[in-house]
Amino acid sequence: MKAQHLVIDKLSLEAGGSLERATVHYRTRGTLDGSKPLAWVFHALTANDNPEEWWSGLFLGDGAFSDWDIVCVNVIGSPYGSASPKSHGGMHFPSVTVRDTVRAQLYVAEHLAIARIDALVGGSFGGYQALEFASQFTGELQAMILLATGAEEKPWNKAIHEAMRLALRADVTLISGGGEAGLKAARGIGMLKYRTADQFNQSQSDDPEQLTDFRACSYINYNGQKLVERFDAACYYALLNQLDTHQLGRARGGLSAALHQIKTPTLVIGVDSDVLIPVAVQEELVQGLPHATLQVIQSAYGHDGFLIEYQQINEAISQFFNA
Repeated sequence: MKAQHLVIDKLSLEAGGSLERATVHYRTRGTLDGSKPLAWVFHALTANDNPEEWWSGLFLGDGAFSDWDIVCVNVIGSPYGSASPKSHGGMHFPSVTVRDTVRAQLYVAEHLAIARIDALVGGSFGGYQALEFASQFTGELQAMILLATGAEEKPWNKAIHEAMRLALRADVTLISGGGEAGLKAARGIGMLKYRTADQFNQSQSDDPEQLTDFRACSYINYNGQKLVERFDAACYYALLNQLDTHQLGRARGGLSAALHQIKTPTLVIGVDSDVLIPVAVQEELVQGLPHATLQVIQSAYGHDGFLIEYQQINEAISQFFNA
């Protein structure tokens, strides 16, 4: 995929103030001239703007979108090229909402002269962005594919995020540009909601005679360290704040009215074992969108199933488009 960037002179922010000279990093695949269908992809919390890396089962090989053109924009606040605490003041980075991030993406759509998109595709935080994009985009949208997502951030999720922020703030080096220990701890908290108790109990079991070096503990430490090596603590903090702002109905007459205005045919995919954004949240979404259908996939991996269960997801997408 081709890496590119756009500089927005002044990005006004929903909570007040603005980001000056805000860089928006994005990647494209294909000519974007309409000769192939176009998927606009929205990435999840700690991913980047290259879905061929983190969603290869959908965008390479036999994936549902392997032959499509692609646009994917790195979100505001992420350390992978767009404006973030790394480029704009560290922990003094202003409050950025999901709506602000999508407004930056709309600048990219205008820059690329895109007036028609064949599918918006996003899971989790990516689904939040897709819904906001559908609410603001004035061009033609043919379809939406939303996975493990919802129309608002629930109190359960906000509570988890605050626990993660407490871990980040407990690391006194966060303010001075460090925060690695806090980031590792926060990621450990996150892993508990991305997977399930059953999955941990089955995959991380120990010898009954063992007294130390438990597999589950090693797993949490390993995944925390992996994020430390590729991410930024202040960016993680800012993105957790951004997640909490997700409320599609704000200033739109409420959630029901906002959802009803989205006429795009939509496939909503839930994961049966998801404890972070459970299937009940997807059911609410389908009830609110005028032209939506729900498919529930089976997975032992909880919320992470939307990044793992490629065969079931591809089958659901194929059935949706064929219908």
